[in-house]
Amino acid sequence: VGGAKRALELSAKYAKERHQFGRPIGSFGLIQHKLGEMASRIYAAESAVYRTVGLIDEALQGKKGPEAVMAGIEEYAVEASIIKVLGSEVLDYVVDEGVQIHGGYGYSQEYPIERAYRDARINRIFEGTNEINRLLIPGMLLRRALKGQLPLFQAAMKLQKELLEPSFEEPEDLEAHQVAALKKLALMVAGLAAQKYGQKVEEEQEVLGAVADILIDAYAAESALLRARRLGGVAPAMARLYLLQALDRAQAWALSVLPRLVEGDEARVVYSAARRLTKHEPVDLVALRREVAGAVLEAEGYPIPH
Repeated sequence: VGGAKRALELSAKYAKERHQFGRPIGSFGLIQHKLGEMASRIYAAESAVYRTVGLIDEALQGKKGPEAVMAGIEEYAVEASIIKVLGSEVLDYVVDEGVQIHGGYGYSQEYPIERAYRDARINRIFEGTNEINRLLIPGMLLRRALKGQLPLFQAAMKLQKELLEPSFEEPEDLEAHQVAALKKLALMVAGLAAQKYGQKVEEEQEVLGAVADILIDAYAAESALLRARRLGGVAPAMARLYLLQALDRAQAWALSVLPRLVEGDEARVVYSAARRLTKHEPVDLVALRREVAGAVLEAEGYPIPH
């Protein structure tokens, strides 16, 4: 997250200094698109990190001895895997867009964004590859469920009944409702996979990867939203931008693996449920990105004060 903030700072300053056609490139829409996305994703990752560290700190209060401390930390092993994947992939996205904003200079060692781009790549490999962590996220949850430590299957059955009798009432808190829908979608896919494959579900890595991606976005979006409501300023725009796109990504991930899990009439019901859970009205994302980009350019970097 720190590396991504630095890359955003370098990119924002360059976008203000570099002129084309008589104006700074930061005034162009496609550059603002990049800056808005970079900041939004950093904000979601940072929010998830702060949240996880806070949860671990709470879990460790009053605990003494290495075994008790380790048990407190391991309680959040799933969240740790989530932020490892999220943070490393946000960094990759940000440095890549940073090089693009710098143009040809992004390849020159005279500009620090070139070093940032080279250094970022290793993070998706060491400390557990992102593929391994993607398997750990749903895998740990499923193992706990199979041991009776987590009522995952009961929740999945309850959700299936709920989806058969959907409510069309307008939620009081739309964004919180959308975050809850992301969790329900992950639960639905995981439950269907467990029902079909049982103990052999670990061999269905593509399905588990899709579940992991939905859970990662759900955790990041919820973390961003909760924090934004306390911070105000440009934070709500960044949180909303991330959440809306998370809904679209989640639908695509779910529909890419559901045909492997269900067939016939059940498939049509499940596909419809996946679309319903991720449905949202069209929103002017251009305006949201421009709002965030404006704050980035004004701050010459990450727009949330330390």
